[in-house]
Amino acid sequence: MFLVHLFISVQLVEFLHQPSLEVRAIALHHLIGFTTSSSEYQPILISKRETLCKDLKQLVQEDPITAHDALKGLINLSSDPRIQQELDDEAFLEYLCLLIRVPKSVVADPACMLLSNMTKNESTCRKLLELKTNAFPGLSDSEWMMDQLVEAFHKGHLKAYNEQAEFDFLASVFSNISGLHAGRMFFLKDAPDGLAPITKLQIFTEDANVIRRGGVITVIKNCCFETREHERLLDVNKLNTLPFILLPLCGNEEYDMEEFEQFPEEIQLLGDDKVGRT
Repeated sequence: MFLVHLFISVQLVEFLHQPSLEVRAIALHHLIGFTTSSSEYQPILISKRETLCKDLKQLVQEDPITAHDALKGLINLSSDPRIQQELDDEAFLEYLCLLIRVPKSVVADPACMLLSNMTKNESTCRKLLELKTNAFPGLSDSEWMMDQLVEAFHKGHLKAYNEQAEFDFLASVFSNISGLHAGRMFFLKDAPDGLAPITKLQIFTEDANVIRRGGVITVIKNCCFETREHERLLDVNKLNTLPFILLPLCGNEEYDMEEFEQFPEEIQLLGDDKVGRT
């Protein structure tokens, strides 16, 4: 049985670059099960990564059903650093970001998930930070791709920008980006609209979705390593990040008045039913 499955998985890879899209789509659909980390055949597919990734990247650009299958396969495989290196491709990175930004894209969330895995590669993070594009009407006037992704994350909360997408996994992308000094400075410095990107993220430190909440908190944590920016982080007239660090920690505890008055105003206004998040 192992040899049969091995033969099938190898043959399916060969079908992925046939001229007929129908043949490629059928082969892709049957190949997806072999791409998961629990599959004993995943290492075989990874060994064919150069050809396989090229084919899957092409299939991402086909019809939505085929694109979804291709993205799912790449998501499954891209936890491996060798696949991440194969996907370190500026043209593909730009196309993936397009799938995220189009307001009616039905594959925006899978694209966010794949970008989350891809940005575990430092080289891809740097490419994304340096990537320029045209302004995207209805989303952002900035020519920087990262500014547009931040806007998608901010404006797209609870499907407000795209009825098909939550954009929560962009928080993981931002978390990976903030592991670099250049990434941290991107979040801390003012964007072309005059607002620092971190101010558009930190409002989600208490979000119900653990992916969104956790990624944002990691961005804040990483930005705190920029000690020269601490004054701006604490300044209520600038970044004002402290309340958003404290809010998840606060419940309905009682404090004496002198201590309570030293808290940020946002903390003083909490209701009696407030509970802390862990």
